[in-house]
Amino acid sequence: MNMFERAIVAVAPRWAEGRARSRAVVAHYDAATVGRRSSSIRADRSDADAAGRKRALMAAYSRDMVRNTPFATRAQAVIAGNVVGDGILPKVQIKGGSKLNDDVKKRIRARGLERIESLFDTVEIDRQKRNNLYGLQRLVMNTVVDAGECLVRFYPGSDARGSLPLELDVLEPDYLDTSKLSFAPDGSEIREGIEYDAEKRRVAYWLFPEHPGGDWSPGTRRGISERVPAEEVLHIYRTDRPGQQRGVTWFAPVMLRLQDLDDHEDAQLMRQKIAACFAAFRVLGDGGNASAQARPAPDTIMPGMIYDLTDGEDVKFAAPPGVEGYDEFTRSVLRSVAAGMGLSYEALSGDLAQVNFSSARMGRIEMDANVSVWQWLMLIPQLMHPIGKRFIEAWAAVDAAEMAAAGIPEDIWDDLSISWVPPRRVIVDPAREFTALKEAVRAGFASRQQVVRQLGIDPERLMEEIAQDRADANTLDLIFDSDPRSDLGRSVETNLKETKTND
Repeated sequence: MNMFERAIVAVAPRWAEGRARSRAVVAHYDAATVGRRSSSIRADRSDADAAGRKRALMAAYSRDMVRNTPFATRAQAVIAGNVVGDGILPKVQIKGGSKLNDDVKKRIRARGLERIESLFDTVEIDRQKRNNLYGLQRLVMNTVVDAGECLVRFYPGSDARGSLPLELDVLEPDYLDTSKLSFAPDGSEIREGIEYDAEKRRVAYWLFPEHPGGDWSPGTRRGISERVPAEEVLHIYRTDRPGQQRGVTWFAPVMLRLQDLDDHEDAQLMRQKIAACFAAFRVLGDGGNASAQARPAPDTIMPGMIYDLTDGEDVKFAAPPGVEGYDEFTRSVLRSVAAGMGLSYEALSGDLAQVNFSSARMGRIEMDANVSVWQWLMLIPQLMHPIGKRFIEAWAAVDAAEMAAAGIPEDIWDDLSISWVPPRRVIVDPAREFTALKEAVRAGFASRQQVVRQLGIDPERLMEEIAQDRADANTLDLIFDSDPRSDLGRSVETNLKETKTND
């Protein structure tokens, strides 16, 4: 109580009581009440990176669940499959203000496509020589889901095979030397293996040369980390809170539910095994007389079998436990897990028994929004754009002299960039959705290029393929319904001309 309120109490105590009562009513929140209902809530005011060593522990739990829990494996596969699919495709872009003529632009794009095919479409981009760029994208996304973050290191590589001198090495976050911790008088510091300058910008990563959990081999320096400049390392993770410097496994909110479901399935499986057992018990009367004991019970029971019982004998059959409520419990848990992972229940469970077009579309729209966020706010800006920039630099280092000799300006590299096209979106009902997209273009609510991009297709490449198809059809004297020279095509063209004339 401040001085003003104490004065009010002395002069007008009833008024002061009313003020206190009103303030208490206005400031009341059930969620802030400490009691039995809020006993499971943990009020923690720590920053976004307070997980500390628990981050690595949760990542280890998640990997174990992905290895052994079917729906955890399914969740990771669905996320990576929708975010990456067959690959987020690169495309050479030339600034709109460039003064180059169309022929020169066409030559540049053709040369860029050759370089993309020789590097990104082959395993030359992978330092381990196992995946092409699109396989590395999926590897990164899988790691981000189970471990919460992923590291990608650049290497200069070699152009001995005709490819560009650029290689990538995908690393799990275990490579970070989290024991590195230091503070300097100038304000720079090292926290959890990441070095920051006085402005809290990343300047380096302290990485182990080998995975600390791998088998030991002679001549290695596994326990000794090395300093790698930040421009040589990409750190990919989903940023959920301001100031967050590291990622947390995406399974964190649903880990216990998934494990409970897995344990429940094991218990139900055992109950089913017990329920499938058919057991009969022979009961001897009078404590078991000699004649009954001398006559052994059969080892097997066959259809139509008649077995005579002696006086005082009886047969009782076991009553195995029933299995009820399994489907309802499983669906309830999977809906909770799907919500926590940002997926639809149908995508996670594969259960389409209660799905129609409307419900499938609504669930798909919600999930597609999350997929788009993961693509455009995480994977593309944190991984693909830096790779595209390195690609242009490597391309310039190899082809600059050749392109300059061909009459292409030397400063063209400043006008080049790589854009990225996400994988095509799954169409739930092609007949309805394509009709809606076509009507949107015809009504002017969307451009044709916009619709083509929504389907995960490069508009320029599509037009080039259509032109190529038409040229091949002309060469082979083939006519299709989409061609105005066909009967159907001529009727459509005639109707369009008549409509334009009437207008």
